[in-house]
Amino acid sequence: MLRRKSVNLKKEQSTETVLSNSQSPSFVDFKRITRSKKYSAAQKNAPDEKKQCTKKRQLPSLAPACEELQPKKSKVTEETVASQKTHGLSNLDDYCLEMPDFEKQMLSIWQSNIDITEMYRALCKSASLIPAPHTLFCVYEIPESPNKTQQFCPSSIEDRQRVLLNIFSRRFQLKVSSEALHLGAALLDKCLDMMSVNKASLDELAAVTLVIASKLEDVNCLTIENIIGVELIEKSAAQMAALERFVLTSLSFKITIPTPLHFSTYMLVYLSASPAKIHLTYYLLELSILYVHNRRFPSDVVANAATCLAFAIDSEPSVDQTPSTVLRETELRLRDFTGKNVKDEWDREREVMLTLIDLFLVAGDENHDIYREYCTSRRNYVALRQSVPELLETLRKDST
Repeated sequence: MLRRKSVNLKKEQSTETVLSNSQSPSFVDFKRITRSKKYSAAQKNAPDEKKQCTKKRQLPSLAPACEELQPKKSKVTEETVASQKTHGLSNLDDYCLEMPDFEKQMLSIWQSNIDITEMYRALCKSASLIPAPHTLFCVYEIPESPNKTQQFCPSSIEDRQRVLLNIFSRRFQLKVSSEALHLGAALLDKCLDMMSVNKASLDELAAVTLVIASKLEDVNCLTIENIIGVELIEKSAAQMAALERFVLTSLSFKITIPTPLHFSTYMLVYLSASPAKIHLTYYLLELSILYVHNRRFPSDVVANAATCLAFAIDSEPSVDQTPSTVLRETELRLRDFTGKNVKDEWDREREVMLTLIDLFLVAGDENHDIYREYCTSRRNYVALRQSVPELLETLRKDST
């Protein structure tokens, strides 16, 4: 007889809760499920999984501090200390040491074939004339109005000089460069050549042209808030901004004008001028701005005349070398540099020299702000030179 192997079956009853989709906890159904399991010896001897899961997990130990994050101590040797003692002052004074490629850049500039003569002549060809403000020379017939406060009063030559002296006296408060001052005066004359300006509004126009010039010439440019802060004008910032837009559109945004200061810079570099001669040239050019009739001459002619006079006035008189001989030698050197060997150019330069010498002599009696500035030590006392009368006599003899 065949025996059937008996299999031990065990019935296990379990209950599961099945929740419905409703959110109410009362809808709960209980279902009975019967399961049959076949136990073997391997399953009985198997370790309990729940006991393994309930074992306490060990926390990871903290790693020690990284040595790279700690500041490294610099090793100071005797050689470095000695070098710091010997070259410490030069390293502090020489800001160029912060630029590693500075020497290479300077060598590339020195070895390049840059001809200053070609640069100057190209500037002369592309330069536009600064117009003489003809509205200041015109005589207007102004009708009388019942309201005297709103009556139009055109500006005069004296008003222009007063406004420019007011701006030049605040150059250190405004922190503007000489290039910005010269360009601002040129833009002011260009505006006065196009339109007649009321006497009361001339200060505002001069301030706006100075702001425009500073935006072109200076790194830390002047703003409208700056001129309001130093009480140069009394208008609001919105009114001055509207005036600035009006000036730019009236000039058709043609505001890059080479001034006599630009031309004189090339000449002073070519002649290797000393600081005293440079300041004296700048002084004569600022005096030339006050005299509106010098706008009839080109900027390079005015610069040439001021540079020649500066070298003649600052020369040390001796038996072999007088101010007149220095003047002629400087003129010959600048003629080779500029390439203008025309007699008409010489006559115009001599005419400008005569006016500049007159302004130089009268400045001490007027005692204006430009004269007081160039009587200081930072300007090498160039306004106090005394060799001008001799030059005036020689120029008058040559002109006759």
